[in-house]
Amino acid sequence: MNVRTQRSTPTRTKKARHWGLAHAEQLHVQLLLGLALFGSRVTPQRPTVEFGSGVAESMQSMGTTLDLLARAGAVSTATKVKVLHPEWDDTAVKAEVALILTETGASAPDPVGNFPL
Repeated sequence: MNVRTQRSTPTRTKKARHWGLAHAEQLHVQLLLGLALFGSRVTPQRPTVEFGSGVAESMQSMGTTLDLLARAGAVSTATKVKVLHPEWDDTAVKAEVALILTETGASAPDPVGNFPL
């Protein structure tokens, strides 16, 4: 954890708590107005507002980690693509892996062949 993250995490937590209450109150008022003015069929309840963790690894840090793992031969191309694009489904990951392997020549067949020793 770097110094900037150490300083910003408590500030973010404090702001999330403050704004979470304000957003929940505003949304509850809007639900009540919808019922009173427009005859909404939704039963108004105070919502719970949650904020994500807010901690994201920097691209530089992620790139360095993936590079070190790749140099050590400890990570597959598919894993690297999944880490870089967590929102992609398996089909998109497989397509990207195939493209990378083709571009780098890693998918080329063994020119010597599979001869028994």
